[in-house]
Amino acid sequence: MLSYSPSIKGMALAFLIGGGMSFSQVYADKKEAQRVRLCEGETIELTASGKNASAFQWLKDGVPISAEGPFIEITENGVYEVMTINEQECSSEVSDAVIIDFLPPPNLRVLQPAVLCEGGSIDFTASIEGYDPEVFEYTVEMPSGKKLRLQDVPEVNEGGVYQIQANYKDLVCASTKQKVMVEVSDDPVHAMFDYKINGLGQKGEVLANDEVVFESHSLGDNLSYHWDFGNGRTSKLQNPPFKFDAKGQYLVTLTVTNAYGCTSTMEMPIEVNESYLIMIPSGFTPLDKENQNFKPKMRGISSYEMLIFNTWGDLLYEMTSMEDPGWDGKVNGKLGPNGNYVYKGTFTTVDGKQVTRSGVFTLIR
Repeated sequence: MLSYSPSIKGMALAFLIGGGMSFSQVYADKKEAQRVRLCEGETIELTASGKNASAFQWLKDGVPISAEGPFIEITENGVYEVMTINEQECSSEVSDAVIIDFLPPPNLRVLQPAVLCEGGSIDFTASIEGYDPEVFEYTVEMPSGKKLRLQDVPEVNEGGVYQIQANYKDLVCASTKQKVMVEVSDDPVHAMFDYKINGLGQKGEVLANDEVVFESHSLGDNLSYHWDFGNGRTSKLQNPPFKFDAKGQYLVTLTVTNAYGCTSTMEMPIEVNESYLIMIPSGFTPLDKENQNFKPKMRGISSYEMLIFNTWGDLLYEMTSMEDPGWDGKVNGKLGPNGNYVYKGTFTTVDGKQVTRSGVFTLIR
């Protein structure tokens, strides 16, 4: 039986080579071709025995080595085998192999410092480069001196010096301890933003192809900005202008980050309507300072024509320019009578669509 166990001086294995000299077989914990993992600096002793054996020939990586007795102390990586030789100088077959691997201590690297943001906690896994819980076991030494497995560390919400160590899961060899300084950020971060429509100078209904200026009102120093406009497009400007090119609802997200890596996020749904807006008043008062002329209010319109008729069908006024001030209510130089009038308009949107509007409005004197 092949067996081994750790000790202060190293480890030991025993080979059992049985039967006559025509064969040899090696067993290690009931497994053949055993692979044994050790820490660098440890040793392991292999022991061979066989019936009628008077000498032993050890092999490393298939090459005979000088060791001849039943014992050999291993300090190097390699594939080890043995043959027995009897008094008639007949040799057995080569035994099954035992593969010895000496592993160096884990090379643990941590990121410095770990910043504790307002209302947050520290995730040490983010501080460990190449974090691999399948291969390594991690321990954390708290500022109090208490040691815990990483998965058992409670929520860290206090600053201080923490020490992290890694070791192979099935071995005792460990990395050197690495200090992680947890610093508490005194720079609160809070994302806030709003928007206004360029040309209107204020917040309002957003149309497709409107230029919308998003304005950050975020709290915090030395912030970086990441805008996501909900359609796959982004910006890193503090106050980016943006045009939505299609009708729909978009979730606009602003994430701000300070120099310590602390972040805050705000989201705002934006409803984008058709690419044009036409508002036609239901009446006007020519003698009123605020409402003297009849004219449509438009957005997203590149050109238009509007005709004004009386109820008899007579053409009274024609608008063909975007700069036209509108109908002042006069007919042949005189203010027209109270009553209803008819309009008919044809509009061309900025994306080339033609739209018509017609209806009745009232002149009030």
